[in-house]
Amino acid sequence: MTSTLPPPRDLPPGRHTQIRAELEQAVAGRRLLFPVLAGVAAVAAVVVSVVTLRPVALPPEPAVPVTSPPPTTSGPDVPRATAEAIEKGCMHASGQIGKAELRQLFDEQTRWALLHDEQGVLLCALGEGARPYTSDYARRAVRLLPGHLSVDVTTATSGGDHRGTWFEGKPGHRTVAGRIDPAVARVSVTADGVTADAKIVNGTYAVRLYHPPSWTVPEGAPEPLVRAYDASGEVLGTSQDERTACFYDPKTLEIVYGDPLLRDQCRPASPWR
Repeated sequence: MTSTLPPPRDLPPGRHTQIRAELEQAVAGRRLLFPVLAGVAAVAAVVVSVVTLRPVALPPEPAVPVTSPPPTTSGPDVPRATAEAIEKGCMHASGQIGKAELRQLFDEQTRWALLHDEQGVLLCALGEGARPYTSDYARRAVRLLPGHLSVDVTTATSGGDHRGTWFEGKPGHRTVAGRIDPAVARVSVTADGVTADAKIVNGTYAVRLYHPPSWTVPEGAPEPLVRAYDASGEVLGTSQDERTACFYDPKTLEIVYGDPLLRDQCRPASPWR
């Protein structure tokens, strides 16, 4: 088969133009994913600093200490005025424009919040140091899920002994947060030799693992391993699924999660909420 057009004299009037348009459309269709892949690569460059994309073997259930706060499924139990102040303050601190929605609020050894806007996820510290709000922002396709769960943000912060006067005595910590589908009843996170159950609220999960003030973020440590379970205790998915697969937006065909080099194995991402 060839893309060379017959001479115009062999064609009925107007057919030459019609065939050329059809061929150009076919070529454009084959190239559709390439601009998308470039966009995904740019996103991956941001995510690589906190997420290792190299596939690794899934270890067995770890025989390490487990902390399991009871998961909940209700929204943040805070007055609306308080929630609105957090939403406004955290969004402003992130440098983003728009409105965020408070998903989870924690008052533990540190006070922090998980929020979403239309295009990403905010992890916000409340009253840390001299600032009322300090936000980390991760752009994600929050309308969609790569399977049963997503890992939207992972961060690690050294203890206060290494962060100056404002943070003296404050613990170090590692935080993991993401989203789940309705089939997930429990989420566990393994990192730094500890496994803990995440708090589940309205389709999101989040957990912060605490360390002494002298703790520093270890170099070369493996990424946290997240496991999602159903009500019977069966594993539905892990954080590694996204690294060994490819997921696209069913509406736009844009690759939104996973390894774009695996586009021949791409599956449609699932709607979230």
